[in-house]
Amino acid sequence: MKKNVSVSIGFVLFFQVLTDLAVLLNLSPVREIVGCIYLALIPGVLVLQVLNLDGRDALENFLLSIGLQIALLMFVGLSMNILIPIVGITSPLSTVPLLATLNGITLLASLVIYLRSSRNWMSDLIPSRNLIPLVVIPVLSVIGVLVSDLYGINSIVFIMLLSVVGLIVFGIVYPKSLPRSFYPLAILAVSSALLLHTSLVTNFISGYDIHGEYHVFKSTDNAAFWNATYASYDLGLNKANSMLSDTILPTIYSKITNIEATWILKILFPLLLALVPLVLYKLYCGRAHFGKKHAFLAVMLLVSNLVFFGTDGFPDKQMIGEFFFVLLFLVILGMDIASVKKSLLFVVFGAGLVVSHYSMSYIFLFLISFVWIVNTVGQRIGRISQKTTRITPWMILIFFAMSFGWYIYTAESTGFNAIVGVVDQISTSFLRDFLSPSSRTDIVLRGVGIGEAASTGHQIGRIFFYAAEAFVALGVAEMLYKKKQAKFGHDYAMLAVMSFAILVMCIIVPNFARFFRAERFYQVSLLLLAPFFVSGGESFFKFISRKTSQIAPLSLILLILIPFLFFETSFIYEISGDYSYSVALSKYRMNKVELYQRITDESEIGAATWLSANLDFSKSYVYADYTSLSHVLTSYGMMPAENVLPLTNTTAFIDDMTLVYLREVNVDEEIVIAQNLPAWNLSDIQPLLKDLNVIYSNENNIVLGNN
Repeated sequence: MKKNVSVSIGFVLFFQVLTDLAVLLNLSPVREIVGCIYLALIPGVLVLQVLNLDGRDALENFLLSIGLQIALLMFVGLSMNILIPIVGITSPLSTVPLLATLNGITLLASLVIYLRSSRNWMSDLIPSRNLIPLVVIPVLSVIGVLVSDLYGINSIVFIMLLSVVGLIVFGIVYPKSLPRSFYPLAILAVSSALLLHTSLVTNFISGYDIHGEYHVFKSTDNAAFWNATYASYDLGLNKANSMLSDTILPTIYSKITNIEATWILKILFPLLLALVPLVLYKLYCGRAHFGKKHAFLAVMLLVSNLVFFGTDGFPDKQMIGEFFFVLLFLVILGMDIASVKKSLLFVVFGAGLVVSHYSMSYIFLFLISFVWIVNTVGQRIGRISQKTTRITPWMILIFFAMSFGWYIYTAESTGFNAIVGVVDQISTSFLRDFLSPSSRTDIVLRGVGIGEAASTGHQIGRIFFYAAEAFVALGVAEMLYKKKQAKFGHDYAMLAVMSFAILVMCIIVPNFARFFRAERFYQVSLLLLAPFFVSGGESFFKFISRKTSQIAPLSLILLILIPFLFFETSFIYEISGDYSYSVALSKYRMNKVELYQRITDESEIGAATWLSANLDFSKSYVYADYTSLSHVLTSYGMMPAENVLPLTNTTAFIDDMTLVYLREVNVDEEIVIAQNLPAWNLSDIQPLLKDLNVIYSNENNIVLGNN
């Protein structure tokens, strides 16, 4: 068997040399392709083998190796950032030091594996060629969104969405056409296609938090050094800078692959998020009496939600945080391995979560603490006869130490102060605002049926959303009422109950939903609640049809799931000409004011980069509307937060050291966007602007000043 191992090691070393040549000689596009494959697989697989942490099958090995790889890159980068400057190198995250370090890790790990291993571990990760046709769906997604963006033709996106629906239907109704062994790649194909069809809508980043993430990423990338003491007037930038998922991780991708920063955030991060449903599929399949078909349906509910694939509101750090979040639950609940191995994986993935997303770290700590407390109290009062939890006190303590240690000592404790501020706000306003609808966000109110829908079509869409919610609630209630916790496992049942309680808290606790945004709470809760959509729907349709067969109820669940997906993707809204959320399908007919709050175009970037290159940050300032200053000026303009000021109808004066930036929507539509307020008309400040000169013009984007 030593020969097999030598063949595998030989392949790794060959790939390492190929990567080195591609990077050092900057052989495009070989560098981009080979670099991505290398960073996705090689070191992570080697670490998996060195630590002897193999899972039960190829899929589990693949997922664990990706998790180890991401954690390895972040913590190796952090170590280099701390240690290399000691010897006088001021750019520790530059290409050559990174490549040399990764070479050393690869060679050392390969040597250890060769000396002790006796099996061909590489073969476990080679997928069947029979699965390749499923790649067509994400390819359709990429081609469709590019054609839609360039020519305004959305027919290929329609075909992609119909293909997704067809795949789901065939997987449940005609299982011979999609065998259960094909489910993992089918899940990956669907999740990546849905994610890419929103993230690729333009050639530039789109969304909200992503602009601040781009800013701290580029700051780290340009300096080839992560400034842990970075401080900004914008607390959002401070929090983003404290996350290695926003700084060191994308910088390593950038230096090795030479892929432009925009595409790292628009392609690589969504593809990492596409792995989350795969981890959940493995976790769901581990539930007693919960088969692969049930798990497949549950995952499809998750990926069909706009809050999953609608990356407008999905921060890149949350994409990485969610991956570690679900990996931790897979390790705790879904893997029967030696305690030492489990502990090691828990520490690595726990640390990865801590440095990836602070809010999700708090949620994870809250969930595991709740389960342990319930189990401990239950034993004390005699309601639980024996220890039934896999969550131990040391897990809680070590995760608490890692999280609060990191958040207190980075970014001036911004991450820690955020949770303290939320607790203080909720506690002081609980009684005062308990009955006030204004203390709940619009999304929370719509989620419970309060507020008018935009149209009859949207009201119908809400009905299917409420039906999905009802199935989840029915599944949780049935588990508790009929005491079916054993079907899911004691720990999983308690985690699901607490996840459901979090959703209830968004409704009844004033201002709670503002902590993490209600839609994100919903999406994170659904990670553990999705199986109850299937169990609840199955019980409902069994009761309606009075049949005991599992096939019919699962097929009937599609009557809710498929329309739900069509409404969430705006497929039906585009066909009917109704108000649509989808830029990929409906950009050609979207309201310009709304559209320009979500996307950024080339002319705006040209004006923002001109400002950045010509502004004296030591004494000059820029006035702009809220969307401009928090989006394009923060990201592509790389403006320090202290140098941009909100342009509003209360702006008093503009002096000689101040410029005014007006985007296309400001000039064409004469609309100025304000934070958390209705937009107002540009004419309200015309007296303020009338004596200013145009000092830069780029199509409909202009810069005004006194010079």
